[in-house]
Amino acid sequence: MSSAPAGPLSGSKGPAPVLGFVGLGLAVLGTVLACIPAAFGIGVVVLLAGFVVSLIGLFRKGATKWPSIVGMILAVIGGAIGTVVLIASLVANLPGPVDPTIPTDAPSTSTQEPTDAPTSGTAEGRLSPEELGVGLAETLRAGGVTSYDDMPDFYPCAGQFIYDSELSDETLRLITSAQEPLPAEKDAAEQVLRDAIDTCDPDGEGSFG
Repeated sequence: MSSAPAGPLSGSKGPAPVLGFVGLGLAVLGTVLACIPAAFGIGVVVLLAGFVVSLIGLFRKGATKWPSIVGMILAVIGGAIGTVVLIASLVANLPGPVDPTIPTDAPSTSTQEPTDAPTSGTAEGRLSPEELGVGLAETLRAGGVTSYDDMPDFYPCAGQFIYDSELSDETLRLITSAQEPLPAEKDAAEQVLRDAIDTCDPDGEGSFG
């Protein structure tokens, strides 16, 4: 008497990768938000949520793994892209070319009183860290960047960092008045700004720190 072999259950399926797709969706949304400077903080939070949900979905037994893997990778890449976009936006918010009618190498003898004095010890001297922090805040807000308004320590920290740099007094005044720095110090000024952001907001928390 022969018995029929027990074949595989063709209709059986593993659990649907719901968590994987949720995590992937959050990663996509977080990447979009992180690429908008004003919403960078929200994007970081959403990307973190997408990564965690995708990680949980990856270890769910029997579920398809690829949505979770893609979600985790996209969350990491999205955070990196958002950071690059934020830094580029901050650097771009130093507009306004120097007025060509005011030569930077004009002779400093008689004729006119130096109001925007050169780097030597004149009456005005170097701006204080507090003035530099206030000027930086006004420059960023004018460009639509308000991510650091809820971080009370950011602008004082950035002002002190810029004050301690080797930038000339004139370049510091141009930066805090939303003008382009001296051509000879433009690259150095942009690097100082990047370093100030990295130093004073190392976790990239923005207004959500």
